[in-house]
Amino acid sequence: MKTDEIEFKHFPTTRYQGSKRKILPLIHSVFKDIEFNTALDACGGSGSVSYLLKKMGKQVTYNDKLKFNFLIGKAIIENGQELLSDTDVNKILKQPSKRNSKEVISKIFDGIYYLKDENQWLDRAMSNIVSMGGYTGKTLEYKVALSYYALFQSCLIKRPFNLFHRNNLSVRTNDVKRNFGNKVTWERTFDSYFLRFVNEANNLIFDNGKKCKSINESILNIDPYGYDLVYIDPPYIRKDGSNESSNYLKCYHFLEGLSNYKEWSKQIDFSSNNLRL
Repeated sequence: MKTDEIEFKHFPTTRYQGSKRKILPLIHSVFKDIEFNTALDACGGSGSVSYLLKKMGKQVTYNDKLKFNFLIGKAIIENGQELLSDTDVNKILKQPSKRNSKEVISKIFDGIYYLKDENQWLDRAMSNIVSMGGYTGKTLEYKVALSYYALFQSCLIKRPFNLFHRNNLSVRTNDVKRNFGNKVTWERTFDSYFLRFVNEANNLIFDNGKKCKSINESILNIDPYGYDLVYIDPPYIRKDGSNESSNYLKCYHFLEGLSNYKEWSKQIDFSSNNLRL
């Protein structure tokens, strides 16, 4: 695709803090004047910059230390052709068999981030995603990653502040006058959001003719040689460590837990007031 044909309005939506989606035209104005073919997005986050690079026809390596972000990168950066079908979606939304059914969220996170029926919905969807059948190899990997993409976006949009840094379900449930947020948005069903973001994910998929990939490494362990361009956008950390929003694991630990659903209950810090990892 010619770089002057890029339509930014068709890029992934995101509620991820620090996302560069709004300034992608500015970033593109810099990239387009640089001669390069391969690129490393070392702290990939929402995937917006990697998606721009992919649209520019570059061979992109997306990296993020958090597994849930890595799955987003696998879904929309590495994946160039697999989509979620209506059959796939119906299987994810159905009641799982007792053999595959888990209740991790319902049992551990009751009253913390979502309502009881929403926790049950999440457990049901997760049980079906982690036991997805009918596919093998890369096809299975990409369909699972796309499912996670839709699930993560659904979880974020239903959260006050789009974060999990505080135990604040009461922000949604208290009957008070509000001067921020959108209660109508918070109260829409997971079903409706999941379908919305499956559609978004499917519309994002394309093959730019290059072998793009998503990796899950510490930035310090990546060999920068072999890339024509390295883009680095790390969290903004204060010297005294007082800025809690710079701790991305603390802010998004719930999504990270979802990405490790089978082992999640063994990784939770039960002494923390919001049950983070």
